[in-house]
Amino acid sequence: MLSSNINNWTIRTLCYGVLLGLAWLQMSIALQEQTQYTSNSGSVAILDTLRSSYLLDWHGKRLYRIEGNVIKAQALFTKALVMNPLYIPAWLGLAEIFNDQGRKPESQAILEYVDRLSEGISRWRWDKALLAYQLGRMDILARDISFVIANIHGQSRQNALKMAFSLWSQPQELLKNVGEHNVLPLFQHATQTKKVEMALALWPYIEALGVNTNQKIILSFVEVLIQNGEVQKAISIWKKYFNPGMLLYDGSFGEDPLNMAFGWRAPKAKGSTWRREGEMEKEKMQSLRLHFSGTENMDFNGLSQLVPLHSGRNYRLTGWLKTEKLSTDQRPFIEIVGHTPCKIPPVTTTMMDESQPWGIFALDFFVAEGCDAVLVRVRRNLSTHLDNLLAGDLWLRGLKIEEASETSESHSALEILPVKKLP
Repeated sequence: MLSSNINNWTIRTLCYGVLLGLAWLQMSIALQEQTQYTSNSGSVAILDTLRSSYLLDWHGKRLYRIEGNVIKAQALFTKALVMNPLYIPAWLGLAEIFNDQGRKPESQAILEYVDRLSEGISRWRWDKALLAYQLGRMDILARDISFVIANIHGQSRQNALKMAFSLWSQPQELLKNVGEHNVLPLFQHATQTKKVEMALALWPYIEALGVNTNQKIILSFVEVLIQNGEVQKAISIWKKYFNPGMLLYDGSFGEDPLNMAFGWRAPKAKGSTWRREGEMEKEKMQSLRLHFSGTENMDFNGLSQLVPLHSGRNYRLTGWLKTEKLSTDQRPFIEIVGHTPCKIPPVTTTMMDESQPWGIFALDFFVAEGCDAVLVRVRRNLSTHLDNLLAGDLWLRGLKIEEASETSESHSALEILPVKKLP
């Protein structure tokens, strides 16, 4: 037993000694490399001792771009290529120097050589694209941008997309140079940067790819169209792919709010939260619960949906609601208004009761001529009373909008009918 303990102690001691030795070696190497990178005193002597193409290139770029020492930078790039004749960054550094010196034929020759050398290689591709841009070699530049967008993620792809959109402003020209195989990232970039005309021009190509596989991108596109006044085009896409049958989307709250397009929007509001609930009072149902914490005097507009409708027609919004311990003299109500720039006077229900069992409500409204959509929302106005902090809960479910037969221009009603059993 004693012998076994001694052997274990010896092994542990040896392992500890090896680890200490490795740590010391790693620290020595790190200090040497740090000195090579940052030391100014005696830098010439240090550079003369370098044998790493990577470090030679790094110092060459520093000397050229920061200190303007062209002669020494060129010498370092040349030395890096002696160490490794296939080291592309050093070739690019030499080409950059030759171009700035007016030695364009030599710079062009290096670019063409590197272009052949780097075929199919992702690394340094964006750096080569920048050199091609400086030399005006649009043929090489177009291939590099296309390659970067298709194969490289992160900042290089974003830079390539920005350059592509700045160079080729017409959709067909852009696709010709970057390639139709890159249409998805091109469309996504156009959407993210709110280039509406470009995104609309690329849209047929996206449809050909299949909208269902790119739903989030399409929802963002619909949102951008709405924000930029292209409501009819947004409605056309929405009805074709997302909500072909119903007027109001997801009135049963079967999914979380989309917070974009023509879905429910429930942005975070201080003093309130929301959640979807699957069962209430032992009845299987889906509802949305709005909870008010009693900490804020809220001007609440925290649940809304933009609904595309036909102008010049009457509609009725119906649904189920329930309240529990709502406080203050200003309690929530349901409101329908026109979507900008359409002007429809607000049509509202009366304020909800403090505590109300499940019941049906109805709200009639008229969509004026020239209106493409209306905004359905839950509102609560600020209270001027001392006791003004909104608390309590509100549940909604089974909301829908249907065309109504009434011919009057507009009227509102809040008709809460308690029921013994929920559907």
